[in-house]
Amino acid sequence: MTTVVEEAKEGSSLGARETRLSGQKRACATSVTPGELPSPGVVTDSIRRAWQVASLTATFLAGMLNKPGSLVHAQPPTFAQARDRHHECAGHFGSPLLKLLRLAWGYVHLLILKPALNLAEWLTESPARFTVALALSAVIWFFA
Repeated sequence: MTTVVEEAKEGSSLGARETRLSGQKRACATSVTPGELPSPGVVTDSIRRAWQVASLTATFLAGMLNKPGSLVHAQPPTFAQARDRHHECAGHFGSPLLKLLRLAWGYVHLLILKPALNLAEWLTESPARFTVALALSAVIWFFA
């Protein structure tokens, strides 16, 4: 690399040096190696398109989640509704054995699984309630 004084001695003008340097800067700005991020001034059409798609997707998802009646806002079925649904599903089977097996699963779900899941949901609804439940469980486990 030559200094400005050496270039002046050689007879090259300062303007030619600036032109060469600006050309180098332009080449560096447009060529990006795989590990580097492009400079803020360099935004390609594919980056703009990706940003637009991401923005539209986020808007769509926010609209779907905030819609009243979506799964986020839905309440779980009551025991009576779940029982009716199990009987309805068992009615789809033609064989009495399959109906009986489907009803057996329905009552296992209603009498064992659903109460356990509802209790777990109720306990974890509040950190204070969960802490009290853990403390009470520890007392029962160690001192009963």
